[in-house]
Amino acid sequence: MGLSVTFVSGPRRSGKSALIQAMTHRLWKKPPHYFRLVKAGSDKVAPKPCTDKPSEKCAVASARWLDYDPEHVFAILPEALAAIHRRDRYGSVVIEADADPNLRCAYPYDHRVFVMPLPSSICEVFRETDRAAQELRRVLDDTAAFASEIFGLFDRDAEDAPEPSEDRPDMTKTQMRGFLYSPLGDELATRIQLQQPYHGLVESDVIVVNTRVGERSLETEECLRRVVRLLARIRGVSGRHGELFMSELCDQDGSIDRPLLKALKPMCIGGK
Repeated sequence: MGLSVTFVSGPRRSGKSALIQAMTHRLWKKPPHYFRLVKAGSDKVAPKPCTDKPSEKCAVASARWLDYDPEHVFAILPEALAAIHRRDRYGSVVIEADADPNLRCAYPYDHRVFVMPLPSSICEVFRETDRAAQELRRVLDDTAAFASEIFGLFDRDAEDAPEPSEDRPDMTKTQMRGFLYSPLGDELATRIQLQQPYHGLVESDVIVVNTRVGERSLETEECLRRVVRLLARIRGVSGRHGELFMSELCDQDGSIDRPLLKALKPMCIGGK
């Protein structure tokens, strides 16, 4: 597909819309198409008016509010992108979504951006050590639990959710240590350290901490240092080069810092 698709995700009210507005005003020479993905049954309400042909002030070629359910998003999103492709073969698409593991692997996005508020505590982003260990053992114990926790492939509340796997003895300490020292184990352990809304941070090309949202506390700097160390570890394991930026995102003027602007610029070029 000739489209260039950028996925912008993160916790609710973290500044995703402000970042996208800045990107459309400052970086895209040809207006991109915009999707807002919203989980069915959410309390979010589509803005009025919301049409496929927004005004010039919107700085986008088209805008669509797309309700989805976890079971069908793997079909709905590619279909919606295919419809854009038929109209604009080498266009750009920017997708905005809240933190939902189902969306992270619903499409092979070309670029990923994660937006988060300024953390007020370490546990806002990271699980406590005991809790992380419990989660790691849980997801290793069952394939369905692993897929749901890490990739969002199953809806835990669905009536037809997969049955738990057969009983088997717990891993010994030696087996656990051997697995964790493998590339897959290191990747899994890295993800498990994070609270689920922050799992998207791991695979993103750019991580933006919006200093305009959230409250600074005595734990804020330590939390951010842990995020930086986590990203450095990921580079060594998977080769991904996620960069973290601190920026004050503002809806009013669409301005962003120059280093962040430079990092986002390659994402705002049309498809090939």
